[in-house]
Amino acid sequence: MMDLSAYRDIFIEELNDQLERMDQSLLALELSPSVELVQTLFRAAHTIKGSASTMDFRELSDLTHEVEYALEWVREKKPEMTSELIDTLFRSLDAMKVLRDQYIRGEAYGDFRAVVREIKDLIQTQAAVGQLKVPQLQSAESIVAQVAIVSGKQLLSIHIVLEQKCMMKAARYHILRQRIEDICGTVVATSLMESQPGAQNEDDHYGQFIIIVATSKDPQQLKAELSSDSDIHMLEIDPYLLESNEVAAGSAPLELISETEQTKQSLPALNTTGPDEKVKAAQPTVRVSVERLDHLMNLVGELLIDQTSLADLSGSGARKESSSLIQSIGGVSDHMGRVIKELQEGVMKTRMLPIDQLFSRFPRLVRDLAQKLGKDLELVIQGGETELDRMIIEELSDPLIHLIRNSADHGIESAVVRGELGKPSKGRITLTSFHEENHVVIRYSDDGKGIDGEKIKASALGKGIISEEQAARLSTQEAVHLIFEPGFSTASSVSEVSGRGVGMDIVRSQIGRLNGIINIDTEVGVGTTFTIRLPLTLAIIKGLLVKVSGRVLILPMYNVAEIVRISPEDIQMIQGQQAILNHGRIVPFHRLCDRLNYPRTDRKSKTIPLVIVRSVDKIAAYAVDEIIGNQEVVIKTLGTYLGAMNHLSGATILGNGKVALILDASYLVSL
Repeated sequence: MMDLSAYRDIFIEELNDQLERMDQSLLALELSPSVELVQTLFRAAHTIKGSASTMDFRELSDLTHEVEYALEWVREKKPEMTSELIDTLFRSLDAMKVLRDQYIRGEAYGDFRAVVREIKDLIQTQAAVGQLKVPQLQSAESIVAQVAIVSGKQLLSIHIVLEQKCMMKAARYHILRQRIEDICGTVVATSLMESQPGAQNEDDHYGQFIIIVATSKDPQQLKAELSSDSDIHMLEIDPYLLESNEVAAGSAPLELISETEQTKQSLPALNTTGPDEKVKAAQPTVRVSVERLDHLMNLVGELLIDQTSLADLSGSGARKESSSLIQSIGGVSDHMGRVIKELQEGVMKTRMLPIDQLFSRFPRLVRDLAQKLGKDLELVIQGGETELDRMIIEELSDPLIHLIRNSADHGIESAVVRGELGKPSKGRITLTSFHEENHVVIRYSDDGKGIDGEKIKASALGKGIISEEQAARLSTQEAVHLIFEPGFSTASSVSEVSGRGVGMDIVRSQIGRLNGIINIDTEVGVGTTFTIRLPLTLAIIKGLLVKVSGRVLILPMYNVAEIVRISPEDIQMIQGQQAILNHGRIVPFHRLCDRLNYPRTDRKSKTIPLVIVRSVDKIAAYAVDEIIGNQEVVIKTLGTYLGAMNHLSGATILGNGKVALILDASYLVSL
């Protein structure tokens, strides 16, 4: 048997791509039905089925075959895009994702027969509804109908679809017809399914039927009486009206027209032109555009030319004057420097992906939260083309998910409350990203009730997260940041969505690990905005070189808020801890050598060099022996053989060949 393990990674990559495409297409289809979107879904399902079959992944292949069959039926029959149909397709897609995850982890596959049954039942029901026509009344039936109306009765259409597993459908039809006649009094007309050519089971002829009755019974009461029958899969009861022009004419046989049938006939067909905005295909994370690769190859070619030039200069060095040789080497060195810088930027770009790769996952999340919470929510995405390091994109997923869940559950009011406040009934969540200098800004906002700093402070005080002295010193704006503390929650009860007090703590810790900074702007009754600033990449950073106890250490410049010099008299004791005043704010003061357990060195100058380090929403001041300067450094991981080194994020090799350790700013400010 052929070994397929070599193709496993390629299969998973393509599977992720196609599942993401299906997710986005389904969301777009729910908003604006179109033949083009159905076709996109069908092609994606067909591709997954073929790939899964090739990889001998029969469970996924069989499930996707049913999804493909459903989409083919939608494509051909063009039914109404009901919420039931969309929800069934979403559940099928979720089942496919679960199978994918189980395949990746090597777990036993789940049983998704219920999902398959749901797909088949839905198609059977909707297909049957579309095939069964409203019965045409004969002359005698029309007279009976008119007499019933004159006597004060109403005409009702009872549409019944029997369960597929129902045995002896013909017998069940006659029993139900007699029961309906006993309850209602008069059966005006009936309509059965037409026998299909070549059908082997004539019993399916009775699989669904329409019975028109004249009765004084209330439709809801009648539906309640009939719904108890376990063999009924679908039951619809609608009023029927006689055509007024035929009643006036009095000559032609009267015909009964269903209001629901008229409605169905008047529904517009699927939009063949597609929605205004096309569904964007998910870009696989390991692909790099050919243009970028060609550019890198050209740069490597230029480096090879420079290498040849240096070799020639080395060979002719003895024959040339030293001044001429130095000038030639300087020219080659300058050119190599420019090429290497461009090569560095090019390699960094190969790690970049549009942040839309991340943002495109959230419309589905918002849709599901809206249904679960019973709220009307809208997600607006802007700046999806902004590029960011693929590793940062993956790490950002959890923080943004927690922000969305908290906004949906706590931040945005219900439609009733919003109406009372004069707000639009639909709550809006906005995700925006853009470049700003050498970092990326992600702005997350909602138009909900905002965050009450005083309420947050009182809750934190009650939970013992802060002391009364700390509460007294906190401003309202500073108190808002307490939502990031572990275990903090203002929810009165734990829900399926939030309320456990862990979500916002994860937001802070994840952003901190990415060397990011987060700010909160909020106004009670108006809404809240979270602004996250992140470095473009974690592979190459600009670092501040400092000397501590004779060692050169590096702090990421992105986390350096300020560099100052202070005198020893500026250090104060506040609540038993050393601190300084910086722009009117109390900042904890530490000596970096003490934090790292390095020996102290004698201080020669009268002032102390100080680096104010910031990570997420925390800040601290660290005294160092000397500020050397800043330069770009390539981060090298330390591996696992050193054990737990929480205060280090990596190391780099300096121009003199020595190794310098890179400090983790988020760890330092948390001490």
